[in-house]
Amino acid sequence: MQLNELLATDAWIPSLPEAVQQILAELQRDEPDLRRVNELMSCEVGLTVRILRLVNSARYSAGGGVASVEAATALLGLRATRQLVQAAAVGGAFKGVPGVDLAEFWRHSLDVAKIAQSLAAEFKLDTGAAFTAGLLHGVGDLILKMAMPERPCLQPAFPSDDRRYEAELADLGYAYPEVGSAFASRWHFPAEIVEALRYQCDPTGGKDVGFSSLLYLSSWSARAHELDIDGDAMLDTFPHEAAQAVGLTDPQRLCDGQIIAWTPIDEARDFS
Repeated sequence: MQLNELLATDAWIPSLPEAVQQILAELQRDEPDLRRVNELMSCEVGLTVRILRLVNSARYSAGGGVASVEAATALLGLRATRQLVQAAAVGGAFKGVPGVDLAEFWRHSLDVAKIAQSLAAEFKLDTGAAFTAGLLHGVGDLILKMAMPERPCLQPAFPSDDRRYEAELADLGYAYPEVGSAFASRWHFPAEIVEALRYQCDPTGGKDVGFSSLLYLSSWSARAHELDIDGDAMLDTFPHEAAQAVGLTDPQRLCDGQIIAWTPIDEARDFS
């Protein structure tokens, strides 16, 4: 299947849910009514659960748990609330993807998101956008799996397949970054997230080399964890060019097995 054909088929790229459209429309108003936003979110139980799971992740650690959407929106502010609603809706958009353990997929994606957030905070980049890009980095692969479930390049589990990008390019002529970027654009994610997803495996190809490189580094670190690679073995494959693009001078920073609190599977199940 050609890329243009895939992107033109609505059945493969989930639409933005109507409830989420209503929430985002309210948030886009000159003077949004947060009470109305909270009411709309509270009516969507699955969305509420995923929002609270993300709020209570490393990204939004606030010393104690956030137990309601009202507390979440008060903590986040309008811009971050918008991004979080979009990101949380993605978890509910992909159900029953053939051959994919979605809890494992989102566990890995949350790890990438947390690493990206940590690096963004260190290098003065937008932590919210970094977290969201990390969370979404693999959604293009889910779309490919739905469209072509038997394709050989899509058979290994995504979290532990360190040759996924190259295999998809060789087999299809395109890969999950292009598909995920198109999805993010269709769901009206910010331009910096759309570009970071597009160039996450080729950071020098886009305009914002730093943000794409940060996502590349985060994915590399999380996948090394999946493969139980650590210490000197990680240093042997360390992506120095991407590290230089964000100003990371100490390779040990990403080779530390304690770089984040790794996501437990139960947390991922709440999101999927």
